[in-house]
Amino acid sequence: MRVNHDRRLLNKASEARDCRISIRKRADASWPGDHSRLSALESTGHVQRIVSHDGPEASVAVWQITSSGLSQLQVLTSGAE
Repeated sequence: MRVNHDRRLLNKASEARDCRISIRKRADASWPGDHSRLSALESTGHVQRIVSHDGPEASVAVWQITSSGLSQLQVLTSGAE
């Protein structure tokens, strides 16, 4: 079964109380794959980066779903079931 990462990430953000999704750097200082996927969604206007924290304690990037992202999620889920 192939995963639609756009749908998965947009759905995760839309279901969050604050409509945000955050990604934390790994212990080896690399970003997980969802970081590049969210950056791609940002370039299409479906999410907006809210904040990026880089520091000794933790490195976190946060995106918020946009109205365009909510519309895209409806398109992606309309034929999913």
